[in-house]
Amino acid sequence: MNFKNYYHENSSSDVRKSLQHLNLGDHKIAVWNAFVDSNLMDVTDDDFSVLPRLLPASYLPVIKKNAKDVTTFCLRLLSLSEKEIRAIVPRGPIRDFLIDDLEVLRFRPKRLTGSFRFDMAVVGPPNSTHPLQLLEINEIGFDGLARSSFFQKTLLDLLPQLKKRVISMDTAAAEVRNMQRLGTHTARIQYDCYNWDEEYLLQTAEQMGARVHLISPEQFNCKIDDDFPLLKKEKFSFQKGRVKIGARLIPDALNMSFAFGLSDYKKGRELYAKIIRSQTPQYGPFVTGLVASKTILILLNDPLLRRKLLGSSSKLQNSILPAFSLERQREQVLARSNSLVLKHVDGFGGQQVYMGQDLVRQLKKVKTRQEHEYVLQKKTLLNSIDVDGILSRPKRAISDLGVFVHYDWQNGQYRHFEVGGLMSRATNKGLKVNVSSGGLQVAVMLERGK
Repeated sequence: MNFKNYYHENSSSDVRKSLQHLNLGDHKIAVWNAFVDSNLMDVTDDDFSVLPRLLPASYLPVIKKNAKDVTTFCLRLLSLSEKEIRAIVPRGPIRDFLIDDLEVLRFRPKRLTGSFRFDMAVVGPPNSTHPLQLLEINEIGFDGLARSSFFQKTLLDLLPQLKKRVISMDTAAAEVRNMQRLGTHTARIQYDCYNWDEEYLLQTAEQMGARVHLISPEQFNCKIDDDFPLLKKEKFSFQKGRVKIGARLIPDALNMSFAFGLSDYKKGRELYAKIIRSQTPQYGPFVTGLVASKTILILLNDPLLRRKLLGSSSKLQNSILPAFSLERQREQVLARSNSLVLKHVDGFGGQQVYMGQDLVRQLKKVKTRQEHEYVLQKKTLLNSIDVDGILSRPKRAISDLGVFVHYDWQNGQYRHFEVGGLMSRATNKGLKVNVSSGGLQVAVMLERGK
């Protein structure tokens, strides 16, 4: 990649300078061995930087303020009347299915408890004059939460000299604490497998006196391979308005483990409809799917809506990238294609995101009746950092910042709010930082002031 005009981080970091004395070859081997010794399944499959991303601890209040404002906007939006939400949230395949078929607004929980991952960008020096810029919102089934904790623990165990010089955040523990606000037993609905991120979350929960049960509903009719001994196949039934799993388990809450495409919602429609209507709390409720759509980027960009939901149109004005619908804007988009990102409203995991010539090619495939299903967002220049992967060589790469948020919301106010952790993904191969697109994972730590 050509890194002209990209701000490069950590060039003057004292901790970064101290890491320059490391024998990186030996350190990389030590990290690899620690991963293998963890016995977590497939933990070495994806690349990971043996060097952390270091942000100044003074930037944490900026991160928290940005994240809380975005969270508040979303939760207040979901607290409006059904009529208002229908009028405000633009139509789209999943939005329409959630509202019209699963009736998530009619059977909306009075208390919303769960977590988000905000994919954000630091653009320029990480200080109070450069707030984070929001790229997208992830809710049900997002990845990275527990691996963030594992990555930081691994590096701090191998580099104990960092422990007094940095702040590290245990995201997995923050998630379990928030789950415990609903009770001790959380049933996490799977298909036919799980990953090492979930494996580490279960270990963390057990250490904290909680239980996260991995359950494949019998209704899914999945075959469970012997490689996944923690996953149990059980029938879901409903007893006195609550979910019952198998013969005995009546969980305190249910949690979905995977990101939903429209086909997933349709596939499990009957079960999901009963869960939504039940009295069993959902950790990460289905209704939050309405703010995970990329149309939320358009809504956040609306100053009148920010005034309505945040009390001031100036809030988030420097954190929200301009965004608009493709509908009736095709010619204008073609004229500005190099400065825009095209996103399908229901895309996730880096899928259905188009830039440059890919954007132009995709526009030719989009039918006029489908234009409302696409959002355009202004392109931004993510900061670059130095990385050195267990599966790759040292390089400079652009990087996002994943901000993990844990919330508990009722009667228009927080019972609990926490920024529980941070993690980055980085790449030098293109403009999409996703690991599936050739990126690598990066632990994020906050460097204490002198």
